[in-house]
Amino acid sequence: MKKLACVVFLPLVMMSGDLEYKGNIGIETQYLNHDIDHKRDNALALRLEAELKKEIGDGVVVAKIKGILDKDDKERRYVDLNDLYYQYNFEDSDILIGRNTRFWGALEFYNITDVFNTKDFLDDPFDYDSKLGSWNIAYTKYLDNSELSCIVKLHEERQRMQDSESVNNFFPLPYNDELKTQKDKNRPTLFLKYSGSGDEVQIDYGVVYQNGYDSQRYMSVEQGRLRQNAFIVNKLLGYATYIHGDTIYKTELAYTVSDDEKVSDYGEFGVGFEHTLYGAWEQKDLGLLAEYYRYEAKDDEKVDFNKFFADDLTLGFRLSMNDLSSSEVLGGMDIDLDTKEKIYFVEYDTRVWEKYKLKASYQHLSPENKSVFQELDRVKLEFGYYF
Repeated sequence: MKKLACVVFLPLVMMSGDLEYKGNIGIETQYLNHDIDHKRDNALALRLEAELKKEIGDGVVVAKIKGILDKDDKERRYVDLNDLYYQYNFEDSDILIGRNTRFWGALEFYNITDVFNTKDFLDDPFDYDSKLGSWNIAYTKYLDNSELSCIVKLHEERQRMQDSESVNNFFPLPYNDELKTQKDKNRPTLFLKYSGSGDEVQIDYGVVYQNGYDSQRYMSVEQGRLRQNAFIVNKLLGYATYIHGDTIYKTELAYTVSDDEKVSDYGEFGVGFEHTLYGAWEQKDLGLLAEYYRYEAKDDEKVDFNKFFADDLTLGFRLSMNDLSSSEVLGGMDIDLDTKEKIYFVEYDTRVWEKYKLKASYQHLSPENKSVFQELDRVKLEFGYYF
């Protein structure tokens, strides 16, 4: 399907008219301090991200390319058209056909309601915004302060995994990336989404109904290898942000009814706030963040997802330098209140010489005694040219 899309869509992008483009190319390197047998302790890769956009009449063709060339991991040597779609604009609506990524939710560190795409296991496991594009057809009607969308996802993407020697491969057994689905892989998944904002009150919100394959999947063991299973659900979810003074209040919630007898119905809830101290230190602004996440299964005897953010508290800060380089520091820690597992993190972003960006990050994982994870420290450095 991807090869066919390249043949059909990319020539359209190169047709007459102005071609808009932007992106970056750079290098990412990381060092990991751990005691895990048969795992590498470093990684080095080249990375390319580019977006091409061309207006054609009342519509636009968009192509977003992601490419990774890893020095050691052959699984991370690929180029993917994560977004490749045509959007036609009517007077007060539009229709989109193709492959794309969507971002739903209100919380800062983890989004319960961001269920349209699946995670890209070949990318950074700490980056929850790194996803696989999904093939879909979407119609959106724009109202005064709101919009109503009907989205039909047409195919379930398989999730490839980094090789067994990568420290980012957490699976205890070999992995078979051929997806097993409850029904056909091309069984449509329907999303009805209504979102809007307040007139006099500073509030933004969204409500989504989903019928089809869940973005969450469970593992089974077949012939000594792990394999993903996709199951069908009915899901209702919502998110909102409310701004009052210097504080942003955020919430997300979802309830899922499973159509698979092996999987329990389950609910998720998240709430948080961000309070900004403007001019806290000279011209710098300091944001204080706190978020809590909860996951509850109706029947604990059914499939255990080993769910992240099941009973977690995240505390963090955001320091905006307000300088010419747009420098920012984001840091904090996540605590599993049940297992006492902890993740500490800090990252620094800045722009260098206008066209270059530098990002340095550090994570420390302190797992529980019986966890499949091991204690590790990771230092990562990214440097790229933006065009």
